[in-house]
Amino acid sequence: MLMKKYHIVVLLLLALLLSQFNVQDYILSMKNLTWDIWTTLIIMQLLSFILLLIQWKRISLALGKEVTFKQMVSVNMKGVFYETITPGLKVGGEVAKAVTLVNEMDFTSAQASALVVIQKCISISALIFLSVFSFVFLNFEIQLPKSAVVLIYFILVALLLLLFVILFIPEKLYNYLLKSKSTGKIVTKTKSFLEKYTVAFNRIKNNKKEIFFQFLLSLVVWALFPFKLYYIVSSLGWKLSFIRVFAVTIISYVAGMVPLLPGGLGSFEGTMVGLFLLWGINKEQGLVIATIFRFITFWLLFFISIVYLIGRKAHKSLKGALKGA
Repeated sequence: MLMKKYHIVVLLLLALLLSQFNVQDYILSMKNLTWDIWTTLIIMQLLSFILLLIQWKRISLALGKEVTFKQMVSVNMKGVFYETITPGLKVGGEVAKAVTLVNEMDFTSAQASALVVIQKCISISALIFLSVFSFVFLNFEIQLPKSAVVLIYFILVALLLLLFVILFIPEKLYNYLLKSKSTGKIVTKTKSFLEKYTVAFNRIKNNKKEIFFQFLLSLVVWALFPFKLYYIVSSLGWKLSFIRVFAVTIISYVAGMVPLLPGGLGSFEGTMVGLFLLWGINKEQGLVIATIFRFITFWLLFFISIVYLIGRKAHKSLKGALKGA
């Protein structure tokens, strides 16, 4: 009931934000984006997706499962679809990826869980690492309240510590839970998951070089997003330093992790528009920039995933029909 109320509040705030949307400004801004600009943005987004596939493929290999790029495309297309329609941290997408790995690629549940969790933990660790620098810069720019600064850094450090435990010493967490007297559903499920996870994780835990490489790769993937936003901002004629655009991008993604609406919808755009206001870009233009950026980095891939999944299903149906004929 409480979450439903949150959803209503966020939807109302989103409606208020969209009410400020000027269609004429949007059309005018779109005219400033030539086909060359759109092509460059799409290529940058494609590069992000390819790097993500490389990450998944390498972690799979480290866990003892060799997969093809075609198989990883299938996994991630399903993940993109389900994570777009689920709130915040995109848990639905991760579950869909794990199920696909088990059902279509002969992964054990332990291997699938390990792959999904390791990739997610490394990715979020890289995002939090970059967000620390972004919040430090933002604090220098606008002097955030000390209480807010302390709370933000406490949450970020706590998350990093948790991710460190999951990535490097999951058995410690598992042993702690085994000794725990708690028998709640969450604890029981966590124990069951960690038991399977640690078995598969043992194949990669000593390969620190690979984990470090994956962290660097995640940093590159996340760093590409500010470049995309900077390219959009510059193409629309706004003079904003890259470091400011970098902070806007990373902080907006952190805000989008809050599980309120599917895909971080509303919290992401609202944060981006609010930060743009600090640096002289009005809310109408900020919303234009945010929607263009989200289309390239979010909605475009979602629409492609729908076409891919429909096409894949149609191909299977046709193949089945031909076999039966």
